[in-house]
This record gives sequence, structure tokens and C-alpha cells, in this order.
Amino acid sequence: MNRREHKPTAGFSLIELIVVITILGILASTVVVSVFGRSDQARVAAVRADFSSIMTASRLFREDHKRWPDNIEELLSPPATQNGSNIDYLSSEPLDPWTLEYYYYELGDRGPLLISFGADGIEGGDEYNTDIYSDESGR
Repeated sequence: MNRREHKPTAGFSLIELIVVITILGILASTVVVSVFGRSDQARVAAVRADFSSIMTASRLFREDHKRWPDNIEELLSPPATQNGSNIDYLSSEPLDPWTLEYYYYELGDRGPLLISFGADGIEGGDEYNTDIYSDESGR
């Protein structure tokens, strides 16, 4: 009997490589989609955190001066309090994640309304250009 010796081939076949590359491609695209979708959410969260800090500084200003600040600049360089002390309520001018200034409107007894106009810096817009309000009214 003459038997040929059959040596097993080393490595992967072309089909196996294509299947593995396809699976890796699907996984990579899933990861990329989920990661890139989070950057806008992170920016909105940063705006909300800034709003919270500015509102806290505004409340402290109100306690010291018996009125709401007229603008954000007044939180950076406030007038002297009744006892003569000077307190900086904010250490630096807050900018939104798109490096634009926040809009500050003093609304009387209700306190200030803060607005970030989003990535385009223009009132209105959709998706990443959406306006963000401190009172979550969405006006």
C-alpha cells in the first residue's frame, strides 16, 4: 500500500481570515459609534456643571449684597460687601465647551437665567447646536 503522507497545513485559510476580519470590523464600528456619540453628551454635562457653579456663586453674591448680580463680570470683580471685604465668587470667566461666553440674564426675584447657544453660538438650532438653558425650560 502506497499511502501519501498528508501534512497538515499551517496557518489559516482565506475564508477564516475574511470571517475574523469581518467580525473585528463590526466590533470596531460598534465601538466607534458609541464613543463618538458621547462627546456631545459630555459637552452638555460640562455646561450643566458650569451652570451649577455660576448659580452657586450668584446665590453667595445675593447673600452678601442683598441682590442678584447684574452679570457674570460682577461675579469676577464684585463690589465690596457691607463689611468692606472683597470676595471673588468666580476665579475665571466661565466659557462653554465651545469656548463661547455664557449668556446671563438677571430675572429679578427668580434669579439669573444662564444660556449656552451650543456649538454654533447662535440662538436656536438642532442637535449639537441646540440651546441649553439653566432652568431646563427649553424656551
